[in-house]
Amino acid sequence: MTLLRESFSAVNARFHLVGIYTLVALLVRFAGHWTGDDPSGLPLMLGAMLLSVAADGGIFGVLFQAAMGPKEPLSFLQWMAGLFLPVFWLLFKIGLLQALLIAVVSTAHQALTGGALPESFQRVLYWGLPFFDLTAQVLALYSLPVCILARVRRTWRPAIRQGLAVFRARPSESGLLLLLPLAVTAIESTLHFALGPGSEKAPPGYAEGLVSLAGAYLTLVAFFGATRVVLASFAGDPREVAAGADPTAPGPAA
Repeated sequence: MTLLRESFSAVNARFHLVGIYTLVALLVRFAGHWTGDDPSGLPLMLGAMLLSVAADGGIFGVLFQAAMGPKEPLSFLQWMAGLFLPVFWLLFKIGLLQALLIAVVSTAHQALTGGALPESFQRVLYWGLPFFDLTAQVLALYSLPVCILARVRRTWRPAIRQGLAVFRARPSESGLLLLLPLAVTAIESTLHFALGPGSEKAPPGYAEGLVSLAGAYLTLVAFFGATRVVLASFAGDPREVAAGADPTAPGPAA
C-alpha cells in the first residue's frame, strides 16, 4: 500500500498534469466529433492525435523524472521533444495489438453467428470496448516506463515484452497497480453503456468530462507507481548510459 500512497501523493503534487492529460483527451474526442465520417476532417483528427502523443510524452516524462529524482530535471517541453517518437512508436504497437484482437474476436463472432462481418464488428466493438481498452492499459502499464527508461539510458529495450516480464517478476506490486486500470475501466464502461451505441459521434458532455478527469488521474497514478517498480527492477542493469552522456536527457546519444 506504500507504493499506492506514494503514487497518489506524487500525482496530487502535480495535479496540473492531470488537467493537461484530460484536456488533450477531450480535444481528441472533439476532433472525432467534428470530423465525423467526412474524409476532409482527417488532418484535424490526425493533428489532434499527434498533439495528444506529444503531450503524453511531456506528462509521462515529468512523472518519470519525479520518480527517478535526477539532479538536473528537464522541462516539460524537453520531455515532449525527447519522448515523442518512442512514445508514439510504443502506443502505435499497442494499438496494432488491440486492433488485431478486435479483428480476431469480430471474425470469430461472425463465424459463430453467420451474420455480416461489419455488423459483427460493430457489436464486438461496442460490447467488448471495456475489455479491449483494459488490455491496452495493461500492456502500457509497465511498457511505458520501460520505454522511457530505455530512452534515458540510451539503450534499446523490447518495451512490451520486458513490461510483461516485470508483471511476472513483481506480482505483489503488479496486483496493487492493476486495481487502478480496473477502476478506470469500471467508470469508463459505466458511462459507455449508459450513453448507448453511437455516443462517440456526439460531442462530449459534462459527464464524459468528469469521467475523463477521473480516468486521467488514476492513469497517471498507475504510471508513477509502475515507474517506481520498473526503476527498482532495472536498478542493477549493467546496460548504463553511454560514457559522457547526461543520464536524465531523453534525447538520442551524440
